[in-house]
Amino acid sequence: MLVLKIFIVSIQRSAVSGQRSAVSGQRSAVSGQGSAVRGQGSGVSGQRSA
Repeated sequence: MLVLKIFIVSIQRSAVSGQRSAVSGQRSAVSGQGSAVRGQGSGVSGQRSA
């Protein structure tokens, strides 16, 4: 029984670390979208100056 409990705890820990990496991946995707929006904004300012 003790071995089974240790095995379950290790699975839960690995699942938590997987969720953290997924969250960090979503954050990097959001930051990428923000940079894309900034690029569009700079394009608009370039048209205005022209």
